[in-house]
Amino acid sequence: MVTQWLAGQDVTVDRLNDNHPRTIAYAGITANTATTTTVEVVAITTPTFTMRNNRAFRCTAKALINSSVAADSSTIRIRRTNVSGATLLDTQRIYNVIATANSLCYAQNIFTNTTGSDITDVLVLDYLRASGTGNVLIAASAGQVAYIEVEDIGVASDFPSATAIT
Repeated sequence: MVTQWLAGQDVTVDRLNDNHPRTIAYAGITANTATTTTVEVVAITTPTFTMRNNRAFRCTAKALINSSVAADSSTIRIRRTNVSGATLLDTQRIYNVIATANSLCYAQNIFTNTTGSDITDVLVLDYLRASGTGNVLIAASAGQVAYIEVEDIGVASDFPSATAIT
C-alpha cells in the first residue's frame, strides 16, 4: 500500500505525498436535510477534486438517517456528479427500528482510477426510503456532522478487487 522507493530515485513532493493515505476531498453538513420518500435526494456534495490515474481511493460516508415511521428502511449512496452518476458506495438498507429515532450509517468503499487519465469531479451523498411508508431525512448537527471523506490510499494495483471508477 505504500509507494515503493527505488535506489537513486529523487525525493519529490508527489512521492512524499503518495507515501501515506491523505484526505483529498471532504464535505459535511451540520443541519438536518429535507425529507424524501422514494426519490433519491442529494444531501452532501464535495468540492471538485482530482482522482489521479492509477491511484486507489477510500471513500467514507457517515450520517444519521431518520424515518417518520418505525420499520422503514433507507439507503445512502455515494455517487459521482449527481443522483444519476455511477455508484461508488451503496449501504444497501438501513433499518429504522423506532419512528423518528436516528440510525447510524458509517460505511466505506475502495475505488480505483485506472481509466488512463486523471478524473476531476464531485461526489455526492444521497439518500432515499428503500421500503416502508415514512418520510426520511439525514439528521445532522454540530455534534453529529454528516460527511463524505475521500482519501488517496495508494497505487491502484494494490487493490485489484476495488470498485473501478467509470
